[in-house]
Amino acid sequence: MSWRYEELFEADDKVKCFNEIAEQFYHGNFGKMSKADFEVLLFHLYIEQCLEKKLPFDDYTLSRDLGITQSRIRTLKIKKELQYPHDGFEWKEAFVAYIPNAYYDSTKHLVKVHIPDVSVLMELRNHIETHGWYDEYQLNPKLFQCKTDVFIKLCRSLDQEEDLVLSDESKEALRKLQREAKGEKEQNALERILSGSVEDGLKEIAISASKELLMFILGQLPFGGIAASAIQAFMPILEKS
Repeated sequence: MSWRYEELFEADDKVKCFNEIAEQFYHGNFGKMSKADFEVLLFHLYIEQCLEKKLPFDDYTLSRDLGITQSRIRTLKIKKELQYPHDGFEWKEAFVAYIPNAYYDSTKHLVKVHIPDVSVLMELRNHIETHGWYDEYQLNPKLFQCKTDVFIKLCRSLDQEEDLVLSDESKEALRKLQREAKGEKEQNALERILSGSVEDGLKEIAISASKELLMFILGQLPFGGIAASAIQAFMPILEKS
């Protein structure tokens, strides 16, 4: 028995769970549920209790508690979310919560984020594919990695993608930066941003400029909503890289 069983399932919880199991057998479907589907149902009930009680449900903890491999835990999590999606699951907010633990490779201009929740990772990769972008796929099943320009576009796409309109103060700050810039690429990128081609200029800055310049420009752009939260979480990662 899982050492957390009694902690997770109080008397009322057991009644609720039995009723959910009973629905699968006593409403004209007795014996039709396969062993694999029954395991998914039991796993779903266990995970939901973890979420309700705010107890850890990472792969290692569940593997230890239930006596099965972490790879099987991840498979069960995928099946559980497909068959019994968690009410209120917001993958975008969950993704933003992982950003403070990200790593920025300033040499290769890569952002690496450890995402232990397979459901969040699946939703994230689907979101990227839907937009026609790509990530740097890794054999590590919990590591998400992409180029900095893709990461910034990803953060922006988490909210309504309205045109980024610079304030007069931001335009003046960028003009001053452009006059002081020594590299031709940086000057051209800043010119694109100032002329209204913010996306093109920002992409050039993200893949070739210094982190200091990237931080400064990101600080001038009017991100809103959850996109702003994502960028704000990313800024300290840039600073300490």
